[in-house]
Amino acid sequence: MSNIRLAGAQIPCTLSISENVTHLKCAIDWAAKNSVDYLLTPEGSLSGYHPGYDNDIDALVAAEKKIVSYAVKNKVGLCLGTMWCEKDSRFHEGYRRENQIRFYTSLGAFLGSTNKTYTIPEYDQTVVSESINIIDMPAGLRASGLVCNDFWGGSIEGGSLPVHVKEKLGANLIFHATNGFKGELPVYDEITEIWHEGNLRMASFITGIPIVTVDNCYKMNGEVFEGKTSSQSGILLNGQWKIKAPRVGTHYFYYDFDLISLSTLRLYKHPDQDIINNNPNIKGASV
Repeated sequence: MSNIRLAGAQIPCTLSISENVTHLKCAIDWAAKNSVDYLLTPEGSLSGYHPGYDNDIDALVAAEKKIVSYAVKNKVGLCLGTMWCEKDSRFHEGYRRENQIRFYTSLGAFLGSTNKTYTIPEYDQTVVSESINIIDMPAGLRASGLVCNDFWGGSIEGGSLPVHVKEKLGANLIFHATNGFKGELPVYDEITEIWHEGNLRMASFITGIPIVTVDNCYKMNGEVFEGKTSSQSGILLNGQWKIKAPRVGTHYFYYDFDLISLSTLRLYKHPDQDIINNNPNIKGASV
C-alpha cells in the first residue's frame, strides 16, 4: 500500500443510539464504496453528547459491537467518537465515564482510545484525563485523537495539545472529533467559527502533519439543525485545506496521503516556500 485514504463523516449526533447507529452505518457504506482505510466520526457520534448517555450501558456496548462488526464486514478502519464507560473498580458504579475516540483496524482489532482532557462539566460529566495517548496504528502511523476542546484550548505542560502530541509524543497524524455549540447565539456562532478555523489552520501550519477534523451537523444537544457547523470539517496539511466539507448537513470526504511520507514526517512544506526561496531576507514566520 503506497497511499492511505483518510476520511471523515460529518453526520448527525442525536440522543438516540439507534438513530446514531443508522447514521454511522450509512457513513461506513460510503467509506466502503470509496475504499477508505480509516474513517473518523464526530464527538459522541455513537452515544450522543449528553450526560445521561450511561443510563443504558448495555445498549451502548451492544451498539458499539454492531458498528465495529459492520465496519469489519465492509473492511473499513474506524476512529469512532463516543462517550464510553471504562471498567474501573475505583468508582462506585464500577466504571469511569470517558469521552473518547476509539480506534479499530478494518479487521476489528481495538488499537486503543484517546480520552478528552478539556471537558465541559454540564455536557461531559466525565473523568478529566491527565494524559494524551498516542495510538500506534499499522504501517508506522502514530495517531493522536483530540476531542473537541482538547484541540481548541487543551494544554499539557503549558502548551497546545496539537503541538504537544507532535513535538513531545511523536504523532504524525491528528484525528479531531468535535461537537460544537451552535444555532442559539448568532454572534457567538460567528466568533467561534472564525476562532475554530484559525486555530485549525495555525496548528496545521505549525505541526506540519495532517489533521482530519469532523463536526456534528446537528445541534450539540442532538436537535435537528439546518445551519452551519460550529467548525469546518475537512482535512488540512501545512495550514491549508486539502478537503473542505460543506458546512450544512451530512457530508463525507477523503484524501489520499503517501504512506511513507506520512509515517516518516516528510509532508511538511512551508506554504510560501517558493517566495522564501526567491527572497531569503524575508523574516516571516517559519517552522
